[in-house]
Amino acid sequence: MTKKVSPIPRGYRTATTCMTVIDVDSAVAFYQAAFAAELLTRQRGADEAVALHATIKIGNSIIALSREVPEMGMLSPVSQGVRSSLVHLYLDDVDTSWDRAVEAGALVHTALYDAYWGDRTGVLMDGNGYLWSMASKIENVSQEEIARRARAWYQVDMEIPADVEVPVAAMMVEETLAGDNVAV
Repeated sequence: MTKKVSPIPRGYRTATTCMTVIDVDSAVAFYQAAFAAELLTRQRGADEAVALHATIKIGNSIIALSREVPEMGMLSPVSQGVRSSLVHLYLDDVDTSWDRAVEAGALVHTALYDAYWGDRTGVLMDGNGYLWSMASKIENVSQEEIARRARAWYQVDMEIPADVEVPVAAMMVEETLAGDNVAV
């Protein structure tokens, strides 16, 4: 009798972040030092010298890493000269985790601050050009209060309906773009 195969591998969720990096081994070492990542798998090329792919686990989330393949158009953000994505980490102690990541070589993109939506948050950049938003929830804030604080923060004179939930990711994108001096 054949054992039933799960369509989603154990430990994975429906969506998994996949990141193209310059050097898989270096990226794994950095993520281990910066974010306490656990190496789950690593596949090497035919010569066994170069890692082509790896999976790591940060907290309860799996992230796949793949080596650049320029001939297929698969390049890291730093090789393209862009910052095209952001990974958000919720952490028990953002200050300690932040210090560990900076010590490991992450560059500060947006310094830690207490955000109007109730997070202590900031954004770092790794050597492959990926942005890492890090946060700890420090206050439970109602949607009404978030709307009030957002108007004050951006000095916007508009009504945000209290029954509309503002996704945290949207707030992070606005904050990231504001840090880049891009009109939002």
